[in-house]
Amino acid sequence: MSYELSALPFFLKIELKKIRRTRNVIIGIFLSIFAFCYGFFLSAFFQHWLGIEDRLTFFYKSLPTLSILFIYLGFIFGLLCWVVYRKNQKFIRVLQDLNSEDLATYEQYTKRLTRIFSAIAPYVFFKNEILFFPLIGNKCIEIDQIHRIETKIIRNYRGPNSYRVYFFNEFNKIHQVTMNQKGAFDFIQEQLRKKNPNLDVVARND
Repeated sequence: MSYELSALPFFLKIELKKIRRTRNVIIGIFLSIFAFCYGFFLSAFFQHWLGIEDRLTFFYKSLPTLSILFIYLGFIFGLLCWVVYRKNQKFIRVLQDLNSEDLATYEQYTKRLTRIFSAIAPYVFFKNEILFFPLIGNKCIEIDQIHRIETKIIRNYRGPNSYRVYFFNEFNKIHQVTMNQKGAFDFIQEQLRKKNPNLDVVARND
């Protein structure tokens, strides 16, 4: 056990390095798409520009359109890059704030997955809470607040299945999360049962 605890800082260092690498690859892809899209318009412009005699007039007439396209595409892809960066930074800070027990739980989670690269997990156990990472912001739910979960396997006949978990308090549904790997789907159920033995689990596919 002491050996496993001493290995956690090294695991965290490697995991953060992999997450940052994945983030940089995604941002690089967005920037490449931006360059390709704007390069396509520039190529069309130069092809037309070389085929006319009054090139100076055509250039000044086209300059506002090219500028607007650059600003518009730059805003869209810049926003996408910013969202990816901010979301990854939030996830990285969460991992850095995990205590030894929760970090060990996260390491167990990663071992249950089939991973080509490291990315933001759909959930992280943090003390007596579970953190979710939707498209915008974070969602935090106290484990003691969860009275029931319902599970559903979404069968995609043209691709991998998806796995969804619905969370309920005593009266209402409070959140839902969708995962792409069965390992993550099984792990969250196991951990919730461990932390809350009285939890009701209902399989909607039954």
